[in-house]
Amino acid sequence: MDWNVQGGQGADGVTDFGRVVEAIRQESPDLVTLQELHDNSAVGGENQWQVLLDELPGYYAHFARSDENALGGSAGNLILSRYPILERLTYLLPQYPQDTTAVRRSLGGVRLSVGGADLRVYTTHLSPGLGTEATERRARQARAVIDKLPASLMTTPMLLTGDLNVRPDDAIRPWFAAAGWLDAWTQVNANTGEEALTHPGDGEDARIDYVYATPAFDVSAAHTVPTTASDHLPVVAELTVHATPVAAAGAALTATELAGAAHVTAYADGGLRLRVCDNRADGWGVRAYVSAAAGGPALLTAADAAYADRCGSAAAPAGTADSAVVRVCSYQGGVEKDCRQATATA
Repeated sequence: MDWNVQGGQGADGVTDFGRVVEAIRQESPDLVTLQELHDNSAVGGENQWQVLLDELPGYYAHFARSDENALGGSAGNLILSRYPILERLTYLLPQYPQDTTAVRRSLGGVRLSVGGADLRVYTTHLSPGLGTEATERRARQARAVIDKLPASLMTTPMLLTGDLNVRPDDAIRPWFAAAGWLDAWTQVNANTGEEALTHPGDGEDARIDYVYATPAFDVSAAHTVPTTASDHLPVVAELTVHATPVAAAGAALTATELAGAAHVTAYADGGLRLRVCDNRADGWGVRAYVSAAAGGPALLTAADAAYADRCGSAAAPAGTADSAVVRVCSYQGGVEKDCRQATATA
């Protein structure tokens, strides 16, 4: 579960952290990542992450402090896990400009032990705003997050969640796609529409809270939770680690990078998986092909015909190929343009 809890202040203007606790209890997730959580114990107030540990026994916690809040306490991101935490990370994201009074943001991370295997979980909260300065600040924060995450481990189980404060067609989203991160929501659901909203009341495409996963995961379901406990809705994703390890993975963006992307996963048993996502409502779909070598015959083909719907996917069984090249294009009918390709790497 990922959720911006707004310090327990609900969509109705009432601050009642008990409603946050109850919403998490009802979903009973193995992992919880929260943004806008407060620790006011230093000024005699409530420590919200300690409240969660007291009310929801069985979790381990990491609070990644971002900044001081209005009461003189701390605000930040929280990771709760039913699995033991082996390592903790708190990384402060860059400010822009240097003398800005905007709230400082952070990236929190943990390394977990799940059945003896490592799982890494990260969460963040990027700055809001539509002006030039705010947009540049958020872009720098997004780049810092991507650069901080271990690119050499993209074939292993990792999750990245958070309130990115951008809609699905924003310019920073292709950056995450290019780095190999897969949007869990659009693997099983439509990109936009009422069921996709995470910030109700802010337009029909106000999906600004995300759960990203590496291709080591299979996504079986995702949903939001109806609640007025915050101005955001929780996003819950059901994921399992793929039974066969990932041997190599690759991502290719169309030449017009905002248009869409394709990801190919090559598993250790020679199986393949292709995922294709349209990222712009421009009347063009996105189609991709996978071959064992550049210029070779297509082993897989998949398409995402429209920005609003879910991503397209296709899979090939074990023994299909030991290597993979993915080629992605924008298409309209029989016309293709802006094609690019990439080779899957370990």
